Amino acid sequence: MAISTRGRYGVRALLAIVRARHPLSITRISQIESISLPYLEQIFNRLKRAGLVQAKRGAQGGYTLSRPPEEISIGDVVGILDGPVTFSHCHKPGQKEECSRAAVCASRKFWSELESTVNSKLFNTTLEDLRNVETGLLEQKRGITSAANLL
Repeated sequence: MAISTRGRYGVRALLAIVRARHPLSITRISQIESISLPYLEQIFNRLKRAGLVQAKRGAQGGYTLSRPPEEISIGDVVGILDGPVTFSHCHKPGQKEECSRAAVCASRKFWSELESTVNSKLFNTTLEDLRNVETGLLEQKRGITSAANLL
């Protein structure tokens, strides 16, 4: 199971907006993140329909988040762009028929627990959390670079 490029690029694009702290055009996001403009337009159409971003027209226009970054989880973004994260077809949410082996199937229990763990991480990590991680990584890289220049 892998999160699609659509899901990964969507997170990166929204993170670019968080970093900028002002509206960004899709063209600018495409340049910053090296993502194909037509592909990014498809992603933003979905994000806009789902109410995660809003567009502002005009010279200072572009896309902004519809909620603060600490209120948008990675699970929200991935769910909109890729659908629910599942690891097995035998226990999808809303499935009409349950497998006849469900009560005694160890592998089903394993996949269900794994899915729960992954979804917990996705829905408990926000865009703000990723921005903080990114800031820490950049500071760490600068610190290493600065220390190397002192030698």
